Amino acid sequence: MVSVLLVDDDPEALAAWGACCAADGFDVKLASDGHTALAMFIESPVDIVVADWRMPVMSGSELCHRLRTLPKLADVVFILVSGEPSPPAFVTYDGFLRKPVDGQNLLATMRRLLADHVMHR
Repeated sequence: MVSVLLVDDDPEALAAWGACCAADGFDVKLASDGHTALAMFIESPVDIVVADWRMPVMSGSELCHRLRTLPKLADVVFILVSGEPSPPAFVTYDGFLRKPVDGQNLLATMRRLLADHVMHR
């Protein structure tokens, strides 16, 4: 089963993303900030991370940066989500989705990036 870590400080968005991913067969883990997400990921790595860019405690961009520096875990698929019109140029992520995120668009992006990731290993 493919696992996903969803990270957002908006509980409604997090619940909606989680329900959508679980219904599609993903093993879902939820975190409300980047710091908690990082600890969860280190304890139990996942296949894909979807994180909001702007959050208190630790932003999605900082979470992405920290994951990219972890040995043997740096190649996790990372999707950054934001209400901002364009993604940050200073972060190496795999996908960017603009809020509000439609569940079907989220799933399609996750599937596409996971397939690309498997092909390039």
